[in-house]
Amino acid sequence: MARGVTAALSAGVAVFGFDPEAGIPASRALHVLTLRRGLPQADLEARDRFSDAALRAAAEAGLALGARRGGRGAQRLHLVSVGDAPGRGRSVTVWYYATAPFGKFGGPGAWSPAGRGLRLDAADGEALRLALERLRADTRQLAGAVALIGDVFTGDDLLRLHIALHGGPEGSERTFRRRIQELRDTGVLRSVRDSEVAALRVRVPRFRSPAGTGGRPPELLRYSGSGGEDEQLAALRARRAG
Repeated sequence: MARGVTAALSAGVAVFGFDPEAGIPASRALHVLTLRRGLPQADLEARDRFSDAALRAAAEAGLALGARRGGRGAQRLHLVSVGDAPGRGRSVTVWYYATAPFGKFGGPGAWSPAGRGLRLDAADGEALRLALERLRADTRQLAGAVALIGDVFTGDDLLRLHIALHGGPEGSERTFRRRIQELRDTGVLRSVRDSEVAALRVRVPRFRSPAGTGGRPPELLRYSGSGGEDEQLAALRARRAG
């Protein structure tokens, strides 16, 4: 670096959460963590990595993504972009995205729907746009979708996620469900053990039979794949521009 040129170093993170409840409109199912009308950011401290600062930013907003300094939390961060603002007060911000379970948490941050109604400044808005592009690319594969939707899920949860992020699968919902069954038959998806099911249904209403129907409750699934290219959920409709 040329003599006399200094830069303020910081990291920011777009933390996404997905609300899988059936009654939530697709346009409001995906949320992002916000803090004081922006995305969480933190300056680098002595001996910090950029990932350390990003994890600290999320923690200060109220979400602990994992241990610092090379722990599992850093593995949950996905690099999005490097923002470099030249000038006399030059600043460099490295942006990441991460996923976290959607729900209540303690802290000054809040979940905000990640749609067009979210108002951010230009830098945060651009970071969110790029993070959403990366998230959509990653969730075309089952491993990326499961990282957003949680450890235990149903086939309907996966369908709602794809409608929310991609406009839905190309073709019919029946074709999508056949693909889920194929992934189950090959062991990429597996049923939750019977010994766990009862407690999960008590704790999570959407895991039970639909109210008033008397129908069978949905099968509860877990991901057990390796993240291979053959684990794509389905062909996806092209999203409308804008």
